[in-house]
Amino acid sequence: MLNIAFRTILKTKSLTFVQIFGFSIAIATATILFLTAMFELSFDNFHKDIDRIGLVYMETNTANGTNYNTSVAAPLAPLMKKELPEVAEVSRLYNGNILLRVADKEVRSNNKYVDQPFLSMFDFELLYGNKTALDNLDGLVIDENTATALFGSTDVLGKSLEFNQTGTWENTVVTAVVKSVPANSSIQFNSLARFEKSPQYQERMNEWGHKDHSLLVKVKSSKLDDQHFVDASRGFAQAHYSDEISKLKRDGAKPDAHGAYINIHLLPLSDLHLTDVAYGSVETSTFPWILLLISGLILFIAGSNFVNLSLANSLSRIKEIGTRKTIGGTTFQLFKQLWVESFIICVIGLMLGILLAALILPEYNATLGYHFKITQLFDPLNVAVFLAAFFILTLITGGYPALRMARANIIQSLKGTGKIKSTTMQNSLTVLQFSIAIILCIATIVISFQLHYLANKPLGFNKSEVISIPVGRGIEGQQALERMRVELAAQPWAKSVSGSDINLGQGRDNSTSTSRFGFDHEGKEIITNFLRVDYDYLKTLGIMLIAGRDFDKSFGTDTNAVLINKEMALAVGGEDAILGKPLGMDGSPTVIGIVDNFNFQDLKQQVGPLTMSVNPNIFPLQYIFVRVETNDLAKTLEDVESIWKKVNPRANIAASYLDENTQNLYKNDRRFGKIVITGASVAIVISCLGLFALTVLLINGKIKEIGIRKVLGSSISNIILLLSKNFIILISIAFLIAAPIAWIAMNKWLQSFAFRIEIKWWMPALAGLIALAFAMITIAWQTYRAARVNPVDSLRDE
Repeated sequence: MLNIAFRTILKTKSLTFVQIFGFSIAIATATILFLTAMFELSFDNFHKDIDRIGLVYMETNTANGTNYNTSVAAPLAPLMKKELPEVAEVSRLYNGNILLRVADKEVRSNNKYVDQPFLSMFDFELLYGNKTALDNLDGLVIDENTATALFGSTDVLGKSLEFNQTGTWENTVVTAVVKSVPANSSIQFNSLARFEKSPQYQERMNEWGHKDHSLLVKVKSSKLDDQHFVDASRGFAQAHYSDEISKLKRDGAKPDAHGAYINIHLLPLSDLHLTDVAYGSVETSTFPWILLLISGLILFIAGSNFVNLSLANSLSRIKEIGTRKTIGGTTFQLFKQLWVESFIICVIGLMLGILLAALILPEYNATLGYHFKITQLFDPLNVAVFLAAFFILTLITGGYPALRMARANIIQSLKGTGKIKSTTMQNSLTVLQFSIAIILCIATIVISFQLHYLANKPLGFNKSEVISIPVGRGIEGQQALERMRVELAAQPWAKSVSGSDINLGQGRDNSTSTSRFGFDHEGKEIITNFLRVDYDYLKTLGIMLIAGRDFDKSFGTDTNAVLINKEMALAVGGEDAILGKPLGMDGSPTVIGIVDNFNFQDLKQQVGPLTMSVNPNIFPLQYIFVRVETNDLAKTLEDVESIWKKVNPRANIAASYLDENTQNLYKNDRRFGKIVITGASVAIVISCLGLFALTVLLINGKIKEIGIRKVLGSSISNIILLLSKNFIILISIAFLIAAPIAWIAMNKWLQSFAFRIEIKWWMPALAGLIALAFAMITIAWQTYRAARVNPVDSLRDE
C-alpha cells in the first residue's frame, strides 16, 4: 500500500508540490501563532491557587459615568483582612526601583514592596530560604540574577547588603533567593521588600486619600466569585468610603441598581495579564483567541485547498479507479489507499511546516519581542492539542476527496468519461477561503492606517529632537539636572534643558507611570493628573501657553504655584475663574498659567486634567529632557550620552528620543498588526493555490469545449473571461460576506483608542480589489495556457 502511495505521489509531482507547499506554509504559520497564543494564555498558571487570587479594583459611579481604578489606599488591606470573612490573605503591591550595593558592586533592582503573606500566596520558586522570608521586616528577597550580579553566587542567604530608595543607603540582609521570575508572570520583580519599608509609609499608613499601590486578595473559597465578593463587601465599602461617597452624592453621582456609589471588585489573577484595568477597562483581551482563530482559519483554507487539489488530481486517475473496482477492489479498499496517499502528503507537509517554523522563529522573536523555541511545541498539552488538530484536519481533508473518488461510477471511469464535478461544497469552500482572506486584508488596512495615525498625530508637544534621559542611580535628580544645564550650556546644538518625575512615552528603562490625586475645590471634588516639572519644561517640549505665564526663577513664590491644562481649567470653573487664584489642594498653590491640552499619556486615553509644579519637595526628578537642533540625530545622541556619563558615571540606562518613546507605547498594537498582516498574506497565497486547483478542475473538464470555441473563432481573451466569470462571482460573494464582518470587528478594535481613524468605504473596497487581482492573476495564467493549446489536440478522442 505504501509503495503504491509513494509511486502515485511521485507521478503527479506538480500538484503534490502545490499541496505540500500550501500545507507546510499553513502549518508553519499556525505553529507560530499557536505558540504565541498558548504563551499569552499561560500567564500565572504556575500558581496553584490562581483560581483563589484576585486584584482589587474599585468601581466608582460618578456623575459622568462609571470609573475603574486599581490604585488603593494603605489602610484598605489590613481592614479587609480583619473585617471581611471571605478574605484569607492580602498583600499590597507597590512598585519602586531601588539601588542595591555590595562593596563596589551596584545594581538597579525592579523592586516590589509587598506584605508578609506574599510568598505563601504565590508560588515563586525559592532557591534558598522559605516562605517566611518576609517575616523579617528588615529583610530583602532577591532573585538569582541579582544575587549573582552582587555576590557572584546564588547561595547568599543571610548575607548583608545596602539598599537605596530615597537617596540614603541603608543596611539590610538577604532572607531568601528566588528563581528568576518566569516570563509568563504578571508580577515581575528582581527584589521584594516589606510594604512597611516603602517611601512615606509612616505618613500615609492611615491616609485614605492617597492611592498609590495595588492590592491582591486570596479568598477562602476554592474559586473566586467576583459578584459574591462585591455583594459581601458592599457594607464594608459604605463604611470606609463614607467621605468619598458623600462627595459623589454632592457632585450629582448616580448609584447602581443596588444603591451603591462605590463597589470593591476582584479581577481574577488568570485575567490580569489580558485586562487593561489601568485604562479603565475591565474587559479581558481576546488577543490570544484571535491568534488561535487566525491559525485555525489558515488551516481551514489549507485544508479546503487540499480537498480541491485532490479532486483536481483525481481526473487523471479515473481509469485507474475503474480498473481497480473491476478486478475486485472494494470502495473501502480504494478509500483506504487514497486516504493513505493524502495522509503521507499531510505528514510531509507537517514536518516541513515545523522545520519552517523553527527557521522563522528567531526572526519572529527578534521582531515581536518573544523568546520562543520550537521545543516548546513538545510540551505535553501543546502536543495533545496540536496532534488532535492535525489528525482531525488530515481525516477531513484526505478522507472527503478519497471517499468521493472511491465511489466513482465503474463504467464511466473505464470509458474515461467520469467526472468529479465542481460541487456546491467546493464553491462554498472557495467563498469561505476568500471571505477569510478579505477579512484579514481589511483588518490589515485598518490597522496600518490607525498605527500611521498614532505615529503622526500632533500630541500637543513637539517630540522631535528631544532627548529623554532616565536619571537612574548614582545621583539625585535635581542635582543631575543642574549639572547637565551647566555642561550643555557650551554646546551650540543644545537649545533647552528641563526635567520631570514622569517620562513622556516609554523610554529605555521600560517604565510608564502616572500620578493622580483628588482634592476639594470650592465644594467639588477634583481629580487631577500631576507632574513635577522643572523650569523651561514648556520651552523644551514646545507646549503652548494660552493664558498667564510660565514658571520663572525670578519669582521666588513659584515653588508654591502651578500650571494647569485646559481640561483642568474647565474642571475648576474655567480659565477666567481660576487664573491667579489658589487651588484647594495641599499648600493652596496659585494657578499662574494655563497650557493647551497635550497628550501626556497614550492615545488610548482622552486628555485628562493636569497640574504641574516645580516644588522640589513634592516628588524627585526622574527624567531629564534636552531639546537639540542637529542634522545628525545619532551623533548628537551619542554626544548627550557622553556628557551624561561625565555627570553621572554610574548611569546604566540609555537615553532616547521622544519620537521613539511615544512609539513604544504602541508596541503591542504594532505586534498585533504584524501578526494580522502576516496572516492576511498567508491566507491570500493559500487561497490563490485553491483557485489554482479549481481552475485546473474546471479546465480539465472543458478541454473539448475550449477547442470547439477556438475553432469557431473565439479569442483567447474571450475564453479567459468566460472561464473566469464563475470565480469572479464567487469572490464577489466572499466580499459581500467579509466586508460587514470586518467592518464590525475593526470598529470594535478601534473603540480601544480615544483617538482613532474612521473606517472609510474605500478600505474594504481596496481589500476586495487586492483579493480579486491576485485571484485573476492566478486564474488568467492557467486559463491562458489552456486556451493556447492546439484545437486538434483538444478535440482528439482516444
